[in-house]
Amino acid sequence: LHHVVKTGVAEVGQIQRMGSSERVVSRHPIRRDDKVVGAIGRVMFKGPQQVQAMARRINALEAQVEAFKKETQVSSKGEEFLDAIIGKSPAIQSLREQIRKIAPLDIPVLIQGESGTGKELVARALHMLSPRSDARLVTVNAAALPESLVESELFGYESGSFTGAAKKGKPGKFELANKGTIFLDEIGDMPLEVQSKLLRVLQDRMVERVGGDKPTHVDFRLCSATNRDLQSFIDQGKFRMDLYYRISPIVLTLPSLEERLEDIPLLANHFLREVAGQLNRPMPEVDYNVNEYLMERSWPGNIRQLRHVLERAFVFADEGRLTVTDFEAHAAEPGQGDSDTESAFADNVPGGKLKDALDDLERRLVEDALSRFKGNKKKAAEFLGVSRSRLYKKMEN
Repeated sequence: LHHVVKTGVAEVGQIQRMGSSERVVSRHPIRRDDKVVGAIGRVMFKGPQQVQAMARRINALEAQVEAFKKETQVSSKGEEFLDAIIGKSPAIQSLREQIRKIAPLDIPVLIQGESGTGKELVARALHMLSPRSDARLVTVNAAALPESLVESELFGYESGSFTGAAKKGKPGKFELANKGTIFLDEIGDMPLEVQSKLLRVLQDRMVERVGGDKPTHVDFRLCSATNRDLQSFIDQGKFRMDLYYRISPIVLTLPSLEERLEDIPLLANHFLREVAGQLNRPMPEVDYNVNEYLMERSWPGNIRQLRHVLERAFVFADEGRLTVTDFEAHAAEPGQGDSDTESAFADNVPGGKLKDALDDLERRLVEDALSRFKGNKKKAAEFLGVSRSRLYKKMEN
């Protein structure tokens, strides 16, 4: 204490020898009229061990707080992607609850639903609500994988492994998805040869680059999607049964727009705001009977078709007001891609088969998009919400 009296400087957390024991003490000067007149010492801890124990406890609590913060951030971020699935119908509310329950579980998920029902949105929500959200979500259009390039695309390749290969080689989709999620879209259209190669990766979790000789372990979560009846494909020999059981421990079935018509007003409002922002135009006023008109229509193309119809009507709307006339005036024009309730696509198809009607709808949508963007395939693909490879495939059909 005499040092503190002399210097007037407090000493905190010092080791004080007391007989055969050590104590952690603090020493503070006592002042009167700014003059040091004495000092006081106080035992803070019985020994350094208590300080170390307290430090360990503080570190543990800080780690817990950080873990809770991260969990809250991940949950909040994931909820944003869950909110991107627009709708308040019982079918959509049930779907959201299923996603919340399934997302934390590190097992494969198969998403089934008609074309245009929002399967990719569900895959994103599953990834962002999972413990893997900090890593990548890698999307692969399984139908667009050419058999000649499937190995190099999925598994990557080493330098000089074939003519035209990059000098430094290239990682495949599975390597890119390491620690994250790989989303195989349209897996029902994957060729059988590719299916067998995929099955080996799912079984062993090992990939070997083309031209390489060192297998690499990959850690990923698998999420698949299809608009096909895979059970029927299995019976027809178009899809491997063993692969089906690998990809479908959990199956999420997405409702068609026909099964959630009450969500159309919410979807319409969302899409109109989105289109208004993209075109840098004000949000239009919507006549009271527009939603009723839309809810009475047939939607074989589901949400994708609804967005297309709304965007086209928005473009032709006069004086910032959207009326039923804006939809009817262009609904049945050749090449426009949609028809109204009274004009079923199947009526123009021999036998009236649904698949043929949907193919005809897709063809018209593609033609309309290409015409709208004067043959620019990149813009047409973005407008339709499909990859360019998917657009090329539709153009060939």
